[in-house]
Order: sequence, then C-alpha cells, then structure tokens
Amino acid sequence: MIQEFITSALVIDDDFEEVKDLISYLEKEKDIWTKYFSPDDLNKKITSLNNRKIIFLDLYLNDSRSCTDNIALIRRYFTSVIGNDFGSYGIILWTKHVNHFEDFCAKIFLKTNPFTLPLFVIPLDKTYYKRKGSYQGILDELEDKLQTDTASSFFIEWNKAVKKGSDNTISTLYNLFDTNEKKNKHLRSVLYKLACNYTGIPEKSTENYDLQKDLVKSLIDTLQFNILEDYQPIHSLFSEPQKLNYNETPEEKTIVFSKLNSLLLFDFQNLFQQSVMPGNIYEIVDNNSPLYIKTIESKKNTIDIDDNEKFKNIKKRRICIEITPPCDFAQNKKQSLSRIVGGIQMDYDKDLLKGNESPFKTDNFYTFLYPINVEGYEKPQMIIFDFYKFQTIKENELKEEAKYKIIMKAKGKLFADILQKLSSHTARLGIAVLYP
Repeated sequence: MIQEFITSALVIDDDFEEVKDLISYLEKEKDIWTKYFSPDDLNKKITSLNNRKIIFLDLYLNDSRSCTDNIALIRRYFTSVIGNDFGSYGIILWTKHVNHFEDFCAKIFLKTNPFTLPLFVIPLDKTYYKRKGSYQGILDELEDKLQTDTASSFFIEWNKAVKKGSDNTISTLYNLFDTNEKKNKHLRSVLYKLACNYTGIPEKSTENYDLQKDLVKSLIDTLQFNILEDYQPIHSLFSEPQKLNYNETPEEKTIVFSKLNSLLLFDFQNLFQQSVMPGNIYEIVDNNSPLYIKTIESKKNTIDIDDNEKFKNIKKRRICIEITPPCDFAQNKKQSLSRIVGGIQMDYDKDLLKGNESPFKTDNFYTFLYPINVEGYEKPQMIIFDFYKFQTIKENELKEEAKYKIIMKAKGKLFADILQKLSSHTARLGIAVLYP
C-alpha cells in the first residue's frame, strides 16, 4: 500500500553520513526519487519545495537545543519551504521518546499552522537501522504502524486511486482516435461537446461562461468509475460502527457539518452574473422585487420578519433560485424567461426552524438546507425556499447585479430535489368530497 503512495521522498537531517544509506536504499532499491536537505540548506532555500510524499525528519536538527526549540525550528522551516500548497504527505520522525513524539504532533497538527498539515506522523528509531547497517524493511515497518491509523490509510489509498484514475481517464479519451493525426484534429472538439453536454448549455450562451470547469465536471463520472476500480479497501475502516461516535459539543458538530453540507450541496466557484443557469442562487438586492420576502404567512398569523421579535435580530438576506427545468434550458424553450423561487438565508436556529412555534411547518416551505457554511457569515446558516414565491421573470433582470447578485449554485442532487418537491407542491390536484 504505502510503497505505491511514496513516489518521492525528502530527507531532512543535520548529518548526511547518518542518512546516506537511507537515500541510497530508497533510490536504488525502491525507485523513489529522494532529495536531502540539511538545516543550512533549508536556511538558504528561498522557494517552496515541490511535493514529496514522505519526509524523513530528524527531530533534533540542532543537538545543542531543547526538544521544544527544535520543534519550533521545524515549524519555521515547514512554513518557509512547504507552505499551504504542498499537497498530501506523511512524516517519519526519528525519535525514541514517546513524550517527544507527542509534543511534536501537538504542534505540527495545529490548525493555525501556515503550512499543509501531514496525513500522518510515524515515529521510528534511526539508531536501530544504523546498528543493523541497513534500512531494508523500513517501509514495511511504516506500513505496519499505519495499520492502526485507518483514516490516514484510507486517504493514502484514495490518493493513489485518484492519480491512477485520472491517468486512465486521459488514456480513455486519447484512445478514442486510432491515429495521432485524428487525435490532434478532433480531441478539442470532443472536449467541447462534453463540456456543453454537462449542463446542456446552448452554444449561443457560452460566450460569458467558463466551459472548462464544466468539462472537468463532465469527466468526474469516468474518473469515479476508475477510482472505484483501483481503490483497495481498508477493511478495518468501518469494521466497528458502534464505536464511530462523534462525541463533541452540539456547537462544534454544527460547525463541522455546516462545512460538509456546503461542500456537498453548493458550488461557490463557477459563478457568472451574465450566465443565467438552472440552479443559480442570487441575493435579492432590490427590495421591491416580488420575490423579496417581507412577511411569512403561517397558519396562525402573518409575521413581519424585519419587525418580529424572533426574527429581527437574526442576520438574514433574501435569496432566490433559478429553477427552470434543465430540459427547457437545453432545448431553448425558456424564451428569455426564468422560473424563480424566492427564499431567505438566516443564521441557523434549530428552534426557529423546527420548534413547536416554527412558522415554517407548512408544505410550501423547503426547509432541508441546514446547517450550511457561507463565506462572510460567522455563524452556520440555514436556507428556506417558499414555493408560494414562485415567479417567472425576464432573464435579463437576473443579469442586473443591482437587482440580483449571484452568490452560489445548487449542485445537481440538490437542484433535482428542490425541483421535484416544487413540482409535487404545484401539481397537487385536491378533490371535493361531501361529508355527512
């Protein structure tokens, strides 16, 4: 497992003589490209290093200083030569002392560190291999110790499968053509068709739209298949589900789950004000818009959300989603009109959303989007769409940032769920029955 992951290595040590046999072993016997740096080398390094999958790191880079000082020195080196875009890697830490290892991990895994955090840190005893006179078996020892870290083992396997899957995806596309001449002539055209097909965007609408991001998304299905084919399961990962309890405070769980929900449900990157697409979510800037929610109609009363005691102090903004069915969009049936559902984004409040006195209990409200993380908002958010705020407006109005400002886009599964529930709500027929 681990030997397929390690395609390159970095050795950081104050004594080259102690690690030259390790470097020779990795390069000559394991075909792992290896680079050595001393502390002096790191002090002279003025650019960030390219990714290395494993770092062999001497804890005591300066023997005259304490463990605490050496850890601080290592963090300073990592800040300058690793940085935030280093990619996934692990660390083998040369140390025999458990307390030193724990101190190192406590500092190296700090979330505030200005460098990419390692997948794992494994302590090994360098003197054992020096006495042995050989580094034979060191990767086997690393793999054995990683067996207890199933989460890291999963990401190692996942990383390997993604790399192999991406290579296979490229080969699949290249192999569509039986000659290099045909590939050079037609591959760009095929990629263009794939990109347009992903969202069904008409070619006339692509001028102000980043098709390359849709091309990347269109290849995900092929990539996913290849990843699943190549992935080697970690059998112990979910072997004891009864022990997999996330025992943290409700507040911390809400923060973590809000970030995961945003990752799964929303696209915050591929946004273009001038490209009106199904799933686009806009902030309603114009408070005179018919979609701008000022009141909530509940079974009991009408609530002014800017004046009501429960609502007025909650941070909120009015939003809407473009909900035109993708088939109408792809087949140019929109006729420059967009179907829109209005809604509201607010600080997440479980009682307000689900409590006994919640005004959102009627079936015209879509209330499944919570908690979510939205940039610019300190607290986790919730989004509620009101199917009574279902309107058709001119597409050009959505392009006017002074009226509607694009802020995010619903991903495919979320968009499909909102569209399905809207369809169910608007298609209710009802029946008139006489009861005695």
